[in-house]
Amino acid sequence: MYYQKLINLQAQKSSNNIGLNTLNYLKKLRGELPLFKLVDQDNDIATIASLAAEIKSNFKDVIILGTGGSSLGGQSLYALTTAGAPRLHFHDNVDPDTFLKLFTAIDPKTAKVIAISKSGNTAETLMQLLVCLQHWQQQELEIKNHFLIITEPHENAIREVAVRHECQTLDHPTDVGGRFAVFSLVGLLPAIICGLDAHKIRAGARYVLDEISNTTEPEDCKPLLGALLQKALLSHDINQSVLMPYVDRLAVFAMWYRQLWAESIGKDGKGTTPIRAIGTVDQHSQLQLYLDGPKDKFFTVVTMEHSDNQLKVGDHDFEHSTLTIFKSKTMGQLMQAEQQATIDTLVNNNCPTRVLHLNKLDEEVMGALMMHYVVETLAMAHLLEVNPFDQPAVEESKLLTRHYLQQG
Repeated sequence: MYYQKLINLQAQKSSNNIGLNTLNYLKKLRGELPLFKLVDQDNDIATIASLAAEIKSNFKDVIILGTGGSSLGGQSLYALTTAGAPRLHFHDNVDPDTFLKLFTAIDPKTAKVIAISKSGNTAETLMQLLVCLQHWQQQELEIKNHFLIITEPHENAIREVAVRHECQTLDHPTDVGGRFAVFSLVGLLPAIICGLDAHKIRAGARYVLDEISNTTEPEDCKPLLGALLQKALLSHDINQSVLMPYVDRLAVFAMWYRQLWAESIGKDGKGTTPIRAIGTVDQHSQLQLYLDGPKDKFFTVVTMEHSDNQLKVGDHDFEHSTLTIFKSKTMGQLMQAEQQATIDTLVNNNCPTRVLHLNKLDEEVMGALMMHYVVETLAMAHLLEVNPFDQPAVEESKLLTRHYLQQG
């Protein structure tokens, strides 16, 4: 489904005992972690699909409110589709200009709003929801027909809004954290609405988990190997992790990874800083630093077969040498040349580099890719001896936000 290739990686090998200990930890999680149990079953997909079908048949636009894990997983999956209707609009910030533009671009009469907050008390999501409610009320529309809430099944702020307006409310899994929720209805409902196959998404995730169950050596467990290498690189002061896909459809996925990695392992003064880059764009903005700046980065380049011949340059009579090389070449050939050139240049400049190569990108591959990074994150947290499931340091910022808003 995908493979992992290590190129001239200059890092000491972690001891086999550490690797085996972490592999056993992952095997234990395989049978116990609620997230892993979730992807082992598909009996909830029919219910999600029924709701998605109802939304598709009644609305032209679907607006998804939420931030972080409530949004990025669904956005990553949505990037796979070219379906035209209904259009999905993910809004994960509270910039008023963005919402003013949204309200001029859609017709509230034919739009569904899905608000997602695991805790039900997320300030940004609540503000988004209240502003949307007000806009729909001004159009004298029946709120309960246009709004759907996803939150934990206990009393919270967003449930009060839902009850007040008789909005349909679905339960967010209480035992699956927001940044891990892509394989739940949080990610699968948007995916199914836009025509993706949720069964295949979970099948790809199970593929990765089954490999863990069947693996006896740490170096044969690809996510664990990635974590072991990054742990070893820390002793060489390589403390930044750059994920650089040469696939535009993985641009949001790289942002999803950034949150997953940062919130899960950045604790107790430990961790590595995740950096999202996109090839070829960041060859023109970041590559100079990567090659000639501090040698403190580990690179994962995600490549793909770009062999589509539809966008092909024909014969022409241009004489400039920079133009003649494009004769009878496809855009995909340029993309493949660029990604290989970046890999070779990184290696030639002694930058520790890993390549994840995709022969294709569909629901199953995306499910596997996302689960790969979930497992790699959990393995890294175990190696660093931090809890991957909490985020205690951000509470101060949340409290200050409420304080400043009350004072304003």
